[in-house]
Amino acid sequence: MGRVTKTELIESAEQLLKMSKKIAHPLAGARLRAFYLYKSGQAKAYGQIAAAVGYERHAVGQWFRLYKQKGLQACLQIDPGGHKRASQIAGKVLEQLKAKLADPNNYFTSYKQIHEWLHTAHGIDLSYEHVHWFVHRQLGAKLKVVRKSNLKKDLAYEQKYKKN
Repeated sequence: MGRVTKTELIESAEQLLKMSKKIAHPLAGARLRAFYLYKSGQAKAYGQIAAAVGYERHAVGQWFRLYKQKGLQACLQIDPGGHKRASQIAGKVLEQLKAKLADPNNYFTSYKQIHEWLHTAHGIDLSYEHVHWFVHRQLGAKLKVVRKSNLKKDLAYEQKYKKN
């Protein structure tokens, strides 16, 4: 059957249901639905609640322990995790890079050039993959260069079929 919870919820079932409909984060909404199911008497064991909200029973047990220890507000605060660090490409370096990417006369033709420029001009030693990701994803730049024309192309033949 599973472990039976023994938690006294301060909020009413109606309050929990209203809050679960208003909240935007899916994990916080699932936690509120779990508390609602318990408070309304629809489910009493962690396994039943977990099956209803779509999470593991161990997670539901952690939610109820968190509620006992810190209350509902702690259950609604979701920490995205990860280590947020500032990029090494920032400030003047970032401005120079953006200006160089936007300049039609003096531009980069490859991500390798950008990688080497950052290393030689600014002493920033990043991996090629990070430079590519940053320039392509963060800055939205596309390094497209006009390709050279075919040397064996017959210009007279091209003029004959060219549309005017």
